[in-house]
Amino acid sequence: MGNSSLKIMKPRENIASDKTEGLNSQDLNRTLTVVGKVSENRLMLRLKEMERINSFLEKLIEQRTMRLREVIATNTKFLSILSHDLRSPFSSILCSLEIIKENLNNLNKCEIVNYIDIASDSANNTLNLLDNLLTWTIAQNNGKSFNPVKINLRELLKDEIDNISAPANQKQIKLNHSIAPNLIIAADIQMIRTVIRNLTSNAIKYTKTGGEINISALKREQYVEIAVKDNGIGMSRAAQRNLFKNDGFYSKTGTNHEKGTGLGLLLCKEFIELHGGKIWAESEIGKGSDFKFTLPLSTE
Repeated sequence: MGNSSLKIMKPRENIASDKTEGLNSQDLNRTLTVVGKVSENRLMLRLKEMERINSFLEKLIEQRTMRLREVIATNTKFLSILSHDLRSPFSSILCSLEIIKENLNNLNKCEIVNYIDIASDSANNTLNLLDNLLTWTIAQNNGKSFNPVKINLRELLKDEIDNISAPANQKQIKLNHSIAPNLIIAADIQMIRTVIRNLTSNAIKYTKTGGEINISALKREQYVEIAVKDNGIGMSRAAQRNLFKNDGFYSKTGTNHEKGTGLGLLLCKEFIELHGGKIWAESEIGKGSDFKFTLPLSTE
């Protein structure tokens, strides 16, 4: 009878153990839930990052594709102009020589000299075009051939004037310069020769017989401003805006029907900007043109 009222009790340590096991199970579930949410958030962030990268790459590919199309279009136009401008002077040379050959006994000395001058001018223009083409090709090497040195600007200019004096003499154009004897610049000598030659040749081309060209240099604090000024036919504001554009080769016939491609001005722009300088034109129809560019002075 006394035994029937007895209840079997669990030991305290077992009850505590059950509670502990229950808590651990809940904590584990809670922890797994948190880890799952963290992993999901990380996955979403990663997906968003990948979407952002993909969007960037798509835009980059689109930009590169557009740039490639522009380059192809520009090169196609350039080759078209180049082939035309190479054919024209050669035709002129051959035609002049053919006339002399067939009429040698009937032509007087002045007529023969005139045809020789035509052939000579055409040959010089072709040589200048090929020279610019070669320089342009070298320039596409991302500036790897850029080699600035100390240059006496006056001496360099005198050499270039001597080299291009023939077409100026034929049109009885005076080539003047006012450069200080000891003006030293820091520049790539071949590039600057190309710039001076092209700007001076253009000035000769668009100046009438008996005209005048003045080349000057104004020294600033850290750079020099060089100007090639003529009293030629000048140009409109619209023409000035198209001078240095890569998508078009601006050129027009000279006062003696000289031809050109406009490639020379693009070379000038590229070379001057490679030196950290600027190039621009100031002109008015009937009052000549003034092409100016800046170059760094030598710091030594």
